[in-house]
Amino acid sequence: MTPDRFSYLLDAYGADFARWPQAERDAARLARDADPAIKVLWDEAQAFDDLIALPRVAPDADLRERVIAMAATAGLRPRAPLNRWFSLWSGAGIAATGVAGALLGVVLANHLNAPMRAETVLYQASLQATDDVDVLGMDVASLEDMH
Repeated sequence: MTPDRFSYLLDAYGADFARWPQAERDAARLARDADPAIKVLWDEAQAFDDLIALPRVAPDADLRERVIAMAATAGLRPRAPLNRWFSLWSGAGIAATGVAGALLGVVLANHLNAPMRAETVLYQASLQATDDVDVLGMDVASLEDMH
């Protein structure tokens, strides 16, 4: 493993090898133990990880019960299960609004482009300069032969 690759993985995953991709872990440990420059990089990353690590605080059961009791005293109640259904329908409403907006955009674009398309057809027809004789497939000489 190169120092650049090791540094990239340190930046991406930190100094805890458990967060690294499985395929990279053994090579990283070997590189860290073999190369002093890589060891310095790892030590700096370890110090940074320790600096930003948040303490893991788990509330005890007594604190939990006191908070629930204070909420009950204040008149607060647990959320009703109806709220879950409302949030589901709310998401469906957002999706339906998006679909309706897309359809409206297609319809409006088609309606607003219709005059421009008609003008384009008329313009192209005028460039070809077809007349009744061309359309019927006859010319003046063939008409005189008929009489």
